[in-house]
Amino acid sequence: MKITVANEDIELLPEKAFFWQAEHLLGISDVHLGKAESYQAAGVPLPSGSHRVDLERISYLIQKYHIENVVVLGDWIHNKFSLSEVVVRDFREFFAVHEHVHWTLLLGNHEYGAHEILRGLPFHLVEEEIEMGPFLMTHGHKNPRSHLFQIQGHTHPQVLLHEGPLRLKLPCFVLERKCLTVPAFGSLTGGYTVRPRAGSRIFAVSDSDVFEVQK
Repeated sequence: MKITVANEDIELLPEKAFFWQAEHLLGISDVHLGKAESYQAAGVPLPSGSHRVDLERISYLIQKYHIENVVVLGDWIHNKFSLSEVVVRDFREFFAVHEHVHWTLLLGNHEYGAHEILRGLPFHLVEEEIEMGPFLMTHGHKNPRSHLFQIQGHTHPQVLLHEGPLRLKLPCFVLERKCLTVPAFGSLTGGYTVRPRAGSRIFAVSDSDVFEVQK
């Protein structure tokens, strides 16, 4: 699903990411890698391995769209307890395969306390937000003021579709006049239900498609 914002074409992908073709850029948010490991550290026996599924999805998108730049709009990891020995090893192998890619991470609220560890990964770390062409890329948890069109994550938007007794909740992109909110990329993420409102458009994400939800 292609949309035009700030005079730029942006493709909304069913993998819960966006593609800015002019810059060979892939944007994702709220990956929450290592969430299972963080729960294990708290005594919850959640099985490991979901981070590998998400890394494989990123690899697929990099190869499919010939990506040169990846921007993570915050919450690459779930918290400072996410970085187990296995997760760190898998990170190193992943980044070694994609060493041609320029990686930017906007530090989100879940990365609090893990900045020093994250500096060991090949990210250009951004503390607040970053301007890229006509866009302000931000995690979305601090509501920066800018005249630029904002692309953010943070809220994990989902939309509830219903037809008679049938109910289905799907991740979604939310497009407002000056802002695009992207869904959470990670496999182990919940979401916040949004509702169509005046001046906004909602694009639901299914397994293989992105489609606009009619009001």
